[in-house]
Amino acid sequence: MDYVLLEWNHDEDDEPYLIYSELDDARYEKRKIEFFRNGLTFSYGAERGHPEALGDAPFPTDLCELERAGQPGEFIARKIPPSLFYEVWNQVQEQPDGFMGMFF
Repeated sequence: MDYVLLEWNHDEDDEPYLIYSELDDARYEKRKIEFFRNGLTFSYGAERGHPEALGDAPFPTDLCELERAGQPGEFIARKIPPSLFYEVWNQVQEQPDGFMGMFF
């Protein structure tokens, strides 16, 4: 497993600015946590469901590819320790079940 934090530098309230991802051995998202500037936090995958909200393509092995996908400085991607991911995952446990929950 790998764990990634993607920081997305933008001013949109309806898009996440921090995305924590847990990746499986094939580098697909297994779980994801999104933080929005308006204070909302959503989590998907595992016991929280909504796998359709997870990415449908594997993360690149070289995270710099994510940074090069946008304008200079728009994305910052870095590997994080599992303990940080789990700390954040456990803290958002009591949050709403995410954007997809509004439709089910």
